[in-house]
Order: sequence, then C-alpha cells, then structure tokens
Amino acid sequence: MTERVARWHAAWEARDVDRVLALYGPDATHASALVPQVCPGATSTELRGREAIGDYFRRGLARFTWLRFDVVSVTDDGVRSAVEYRRHSNVDGDRPVHVLELLEWGDGDLLRAVRVFHH
Repeated sequence: MTERVARWHAAWEARDVDRVLALYGPDATHASALVPQVCPGATSTELRGREAIGDYFRRGLARFTWLRFDVVSVTDDGVRSAVEYRRHSNVDGDRPVHVLELLEWGDGDLLRAVRVFHH
C-alpha cells in the first residue's frame, strides 16, 4: 500500500471527516451511487468541491459507530490508485460490503476525483 493510500485508509477508519477532506483538492469530485440516498436533495451521483463532499461524508459517517476496511488489493500507477476492500461496520453486521474505489491524485498528492463502486 502506498503512503497516500495508507493516509486515506487511516482517515476513513478514524471516521474523521476533516482528515478525509484534507486529502481532497478544493475542486475535487466524488461519485457514488449512494449520493442520492445519503443526500436526498442531490440531483446527481457526483459531488464537486469540499463543501458538498464534506456534507455527504458527515451524513454518511453519522451512521457508523465503528468502521474497518480490510484492503484486498491496491493497484497504483502514480496518478491513480484502485483500492479494493471489504467494509466492516456496525451497519453491515456480519455481511461486509465489497467496495472498489478509484482514486485519482492531483498536485500535491491531493485527490482530484474519486469513484466508488459498492457491491
């Protein structure tokens, strides 16, 4: 696992919205099919900018009292990272969720775009 993916992983498991947002560039995008479910007023599955992304993360993380990502694989080409993991949490019970996140890194190792796929 690369250092930046390790920082991403640790921020999520800490359920620390500020730490997670600090990984994103100011004009970053975050796309997930869960956006309309978590933010009922959303008109798209893609959010742009730290403010909108932060609102989504705050709402989404409020459901979790604990969260763990068991990383299955990381593929990194220097610009993009594909992180496959199983999400374990109080919400998931004994049925972890299989997730793939595509992380696109920009200047200064900040995230430019994230695409999340849940199975």
